[in-house]
Amino acid sequence: MKQLLFSLVFLFLAACGSDDSSGENGRAPDLNVTLDTVQIDARGEILFLNTGLRSAVLTDDKHYLYNLNRQAYTIEKIDLTTLALETLLPFEKEGPDGIGGYSMGIRLVDGDRFLLSGYGNHALFDSNGKKLADVGPETIPSFASETEVGNVLFPVRLPETRSAYAGVYIIPGEREPQLMFWDTEEQTYRKVRNPLLEKSIQYQTDFDDGTTAMFISGGEYLEVVNDRVFLGLNGSSDLYIREPGQEEFYKKTFENGWIPREKETTFPEKINDRALFQELYKKATEEISYNKPIWDESREVYFRFSYKQEFGVANTGPSDGLFPRPTGASVYLSIYDADFNLLRETAVPELDQPPAYHFAKDGKIWIFENIEDEMGFVRLSFDL
Repeated sequence: MKQLLFSLVFLFLAACGSDDSSGENGRAPDLNVTLDTVQIDARGEILFLNTGLRSAVLTDDKHYLYNLNRQAYTIEKIDLTTLALETLLPFEKEGPDGIGGYSMGIRLVDGDRFLLSGYGNHALFDSNGKKLADVGPETIPSFASETEVGNVLFPVRLPETRSAYAGVYIIPGEREPQLMFWDTEEQTYRKVRNPLLEKSIQYQTDFDDGTTAMFISGGEYLEVVNDRVFLGLNGSSDLYIREPGQEEFYKKTFENGWIPREKETTFPEKINDRALFQELYKKATEEISYNKPIWDESREVYFRFSYKQEFGVANTGPSDGLFPRPTGASVYLSIYDADFNLLRETAVPELDQPPAYHFAKDGKIWIFENIEDEMGFVRLSFDL
């Protein structure tokens, strides 16, 4: 019997735009970047590095990093000042306080509470491992009575009230995601279409060759930074921004830089041929991909990495699996002021791989690095 592997894959796709201004004309010299590396003292514990800190979250003051260990069902509290593990916060896998169904994503709210997410499950937990409340849209009777079955990916709590949440809502079989807003106290919800989410359709595909089946998403994300809500795609430099106190998003484009703005490669709705999928995947990832913006409070600027994957001589052997293996990457950095006006774009030749989990702290950009199975960070320093 053939075995089907079903998984949700966030494909960090983007591509070259057609803007002729992406040449060298008017391009400022690249920043002079210096690197140093620090390692976290695990104090004899084995820290969870398997997913590259994709389930990690910072405190607002960036003093601590909390890393969800999906295997041991603990949260690792890392002191980024002393560069050491401070403590392990124990949680239960099963039972009324179990987090076994909430291990897909983590957010920090109110400084010491965790919003943990799974597929169709979203709940608040305190730092002692106690479940405080279910907070997903499924807690709203009018939503729970809907016949469609979808999921909100990695929801955020909105800054206006303690009961308002939002996330990107995906329904299996429907290609266009939507924004969903809900309030657990008012017991209301609404779905909103957005042009950027409509655009994400061209980056999606359902792959099934009879052996492996998976859905490739458009890489949508929703983030709250400085009480602003950002909606973005990995395949485009465009952002939709909601300012504090506002309900509507406005579109922000960046046409005056030299880095390509968005992708050209698109995917058909369905792909059954493995060779075709690999060809399109390789072509798309050789084009530009954009990470989420991060805020540097010391300089009051936003940083945003982008990159193009690079592939060496093709290896068509079966050990390559479904996804072609990149051999390196060209990495770039965009810098914006507090109002998201583009200040500068620069290549970062010091980096030859897409940046892993990263953040700005103390005037440097910290990028996660697995150092012989120990948690470390490469730190980038530069003058603007």
